[in-house]
Amino acid sequence: MKTMRVWGWIGGVVAAVVVGVGVVAAQEGGRARDVRNDPEALFRRVFSHIEDSYVDEVTPGELYYGAIRGMVRALDPHSDFLDPEAYRAFQDDLSGIYGGAGFQVEYRGGSYIVVKVFPDSPAERLGIDEGDVLLEVNGEPLFGLAMSEIVTKMRGAVGTVLEVRLRRGEEEPRTIRLVRQTVEMPTVSAEFLEPGYALVRIHYFHEDAAATLDEELRTLDARSPQGLKGAILDVRDNPGGVVDEAVGIADLFLASGVIVSTRGKAEGENDEDDAGPGQRWESLPVAVVVNAYTASSAEILAGALHDNGRAVVVGAQTFGKGTVQRLLELLDGSALRLTVARLYTPAGTAIQGNGIVPDLTVGDAEEPGGLSPPLREDDLPGALGGGEGEGEAVLFDSAASIDDLAVRLAYQQLRLEERRQPRVGREAMP
Repeated sequence: MKTMRVWGWIGGVVAAVVVGVGVVAAQEGGRARDVRNDPEALFRRVFSHIEDSYVDEVTPGELYYGAIRGMVRALDPHSDFLDPEAYRAFQDDLSGIYGGAGFQVEYRGGSYIVVKVFPDSPAERLGIDEGDVLLEVNGEPLFGLAMSEIVTKMRGAVGTVLEVRLRRGEEEPRTIRLVRQTVEMPTVSAEFLEPGYALVRIHYFHEDAAATLDEELRTLDARSPQGLKGAILDVRDNPGGVVDEAVGIADLFLASGVIVSTRGKAEGENDEDDAGPGQRWESLPVAVVVNAYTASSAEILAGALHDNGRAVVVGAQTFGKGTVQRLLELLDGSALRLTVARLYTPAGTAIQGNGIVPDLTVGDAEEPGGLSPPLREDDLPGALGGGEGEGEAVLFDSAASIDDLAVRLAYQQLRLEERRQPRVGREAMP
């Protein structure tokens, strides 16, 4: 077995069968042992009743798996028991490559909402869009299913057919048949926002996310005549992933200090992750953009850079998922994902239930397209130059074209930081 660090009272002896709105009650008899203070005996008795009297045949294996699953899910929303099929799907999530339709679903506001559609996927080609509500998978309603079960139903061998039923807004639900293909979820993507300034979108904290981000920044640094002057790390809608990858990314930008600490019941779960010196991006000005769906490992990154004074955080208060799940592989191919610790930022703030509060609050709205930036003095015919220092770039000129308000504000903060602190020369970077 191996482990991985990831992301009522029943009284009496009356049995009841509920069908529709009818209830048939029957008094249990013939077994004198009192089970009221013996939960293990009570479990065995219920198990026996199901085997003897349930309307359909069920195997002991199905009952035991169901019992374990229910027991674990009663603990908290993030602990789970994964049967072998669900565990294989979970491993695909960590690698970012799987056979499926190419869209991500999250449970929001009482519905299963499509939150991402991946490029060049069956979902994109057939018009599935963000905001669509997933109602059924292969003819089965989703009510009462955990996300791990829904993911398992949507995944499958490449070339097989997946049928989903979706609703968009007030439109009538529609059924779509997709042929599964190999889908690779993006981990990190980076581009120039402006010359010398990188916009880095961290979509998931998959395995090798830290190495991928470092490689993306090195590529942009080499393409920029003066090297990189700043980076915006966009972790909006990032649900988390492997905790160690979040720690690794934070370490890229920190020369020292605590990144995150964990506190749990078991002695081995009380720990601190510290940054080490010698990383290329330790002096690169950084801003982090977050929103209400920034969660888990993404909150670790935002909290670490904020509390160590390395980044301004812009956006909305984050989700507040601040627990660690330890993954224990079991001998039958199943796995136990168990919450073992709470997460704390370097300042000692619990992430769980609190999230990360941004320095600058801004929503996700975009300004209407097609609007020209406002005129400036130097746009007027015959305007005088600035005299001494005339060649300096105007601070916010290039920001006017950025429609994303959160990214614009983060960019302006980087430019202000550049004005306040002379940048370390490129040749000084390792």
